[in-house]
Amino acid sequence: MHLKIPPPIVALIGILLIFLSKDYVLILYLHPHLQNTLSLLFLIIGFVIIFLATKEFKKSETTVNPMKPETSTSLVTSGIFKYTRNPMYLGLAFILLASCFYFSSLLGIIIYVPLFIFYITVFQIIPEEESMKSLFNDEYLDYCSKVRRWI
Repeated sequence: MHLKIPPPIVALIGILLIFLSKDYVLILYLHPHLQNTLSLLFLIIGFVIIFLATKEFKKSETTVNPMKPETSTSLVTSGIFKYTRNPMYLGLAFILLASCFYFSSLLGIIIYVPLFIFYITVFQIIPEEESMKSLFNDEYLDYCSKVRRWI
């Protein structure tokens, strides 16, 4: 496994970077009500996606730990996993977007969120996919052909 930092920590680092750069570069100017509404909307969507994914993992009685995908006991393809292969990371990306709107950070939307997606894809998702291929072979490849990595 390439990743040494758990994905929620990577997301927290992203939120911290968004916060620290909020007053210096590319400030997003929106009406305060719109800004708060978008922030709350993306935050709720992010947490709902993560909740639904966690619920499916628990229902399938398999690991939720992204640091040890090789300990998966079943391939989860139901619920939200019918629409995205990585709902937990998608949920974290939505939470990062919520932070961008909350802190008025256009830089976050343009740089930090895409950087998070790139980093998680390269250092978390791709190694997870390799583990899933070795564990579930054709069943996983069939799933990948039907469901996108992100959305």
